[in-house]
Amino acid sequence: MTELESGFRVADVIGLVRRRSAIILGSAVVGLVLGYLVFASAPPKYSATSRVQVKTLIQNPLDPGPKDTQKLDVGTEQDLVKSDAVGDAVRAKLDLDGDNRALFRSLIVSAKEDSLVLELTVESGSAKMAQAKANAIAEAYLAERQRQAAERRDKAIARIDQQRQDANAALTEANSAYAAAQPNTPERSAAQSAVQDAQQRLADLNESRSVWVNVDTEDVGELVRRAALPSAVLSKMALAKGVGVFGLCVLAGFAVALVVDRRDSLGGGRRRVQQLVPDANIRILPTAGSRKASPAEIDAAIDRLAVDLVSGGTRGRAASVLVVGTRVEPPLALAEELASSLTFAGIPALFVLAGSSDRDVRQAQVVTSFTDLITGPSITGPASLPAEAGAVSTAAPTVTWLRPRGSAESSGLLRRAVVEALITRAGREGFEAVVFVAATPTLNAAGAALGQWVSKTSVVVEDDDGAAVEATVEALQHADVRISEVVWT
Repeated sequence: MTELESGFRVADVIGLVRRRSAIILGSAVVGLVLGYLVFASAPPKYSATSRVQVKTLIQNPLDPGPKDTQKLDVGTEQDLVKSDAVGDAVRAKLDLDGDNRALFRSLIVSAKEDSLVLELTVESGSAKMAQAKANAIAEAYLAERQRQAAERRDKAIARIDQQRQDANAALTEANSAYAAAQPNTPERSAAQSAVQDAQQRLADLNESRSVWVNVDTEDVGELVRRAALPSAVLSKMALAKGVGVFGLCVLAGFAVALVVDRRDSLGGGRRRVQQLVPDANIRILPTAGSRKASPAEIDAAIDRLAVDLVSGGTRGRAASVLVVGTRVEPPLALAEELASSLTFAGIPALFVLAGSSDRDVRQAQVVTSFTDLITGPSITGPASLPAEAGAVSTAAPTVTWLRPRGSAESSGLLRRAVVEALITRAGREGFEAVVFVAATPTLNAAGAALGQWVSKTSVVVEDDDGAAVEATVEALQHADVRISEVVWT
């Protein structure tokens, strides 16, 4: 079971990408093409902006206070831009169909902080239409403000005219009372005072009317910059769709790679190994599957593997086998299981550890020099070998372990003559098989060298690192080693 099935780690994802780079790269290329087509097929967008400076409407020109006491509410002006009056005027001018809601859907009104300049931005699929709408909205907005100012002025003048009529009537009445009163009488003096008050009131109203008449209703704002004919702009929506299509294709490629990787045994190594060594037997032990195997199934599979590996060996003619792993240490765990199976089956076998390991091999005989073991009488061999060369052994041969005191190179185990002599002597002494256990040939020379001098080589896959499996198989192939079996544990 791959670690992607049991948990998530960055190393697992990196390994998957490396193993299935062709699938992911292909999906990325397809995503780029489809994303570009989606982006290119999107209609072009044009954005035109006109700028309007807004001025405060004069509420009462007769107010003696400061004229800028009323602060302009920019938010209100932004709403006024999208009013029905402005929309109706624009649609009538440009002969547009639809309603005001559809017209203002493409309009964005903005203003910087503490600024009285409104930016009216219109987006459209046509450059000319975007320009025309932006300028038409700006002009209609200014015209609406001018209309409001003129309406306020006209109402004020009408109100003053009504007051002037009342003042004229009061003056006429006061003049009549003055003419009817006797000279030098209190009544005449009162009538004269009333006439003066009526004349003053009428004069004030005339002055007020003159002020209102002179109010400039067009000084409510100005179009400081008309919208120019825009060029096509990058559509964020089209870009988002293109990126989305690319991302979906990459995710789909990753999903396909994950499915293919899981269908291919142990991280993708099996399929590649079948391509590299089509004649090799591919063996999957129950412990390598995703299901939980019973101890009986595991023992039976290891027993079959052990018997198949040492098949062909007889007394006096031992079979030679190399079991090479894919890690920095030899696959001792499986080798010990094989030794137990051979012991149980009664098949005498000599196991030779061709490398160093932190794992303690029980009852292993430490050999300083394999050359002395073969030729010298002073080296004590395993229990089934005689203490002196040439002597007759009386003990029954059993499964025995040999391991070098130092490295395989320093003990002379990588010499062909020594290996062949060891196999010959083991057969003569009753062993039916000699099993060499070595680490990956990518890190030391033992596996590649011994594989050339034995009759059968088996690669033991100890994890789901497909790259390590491929590297091990390729290293053995480069050394002209014939791989007969690849075992996933």
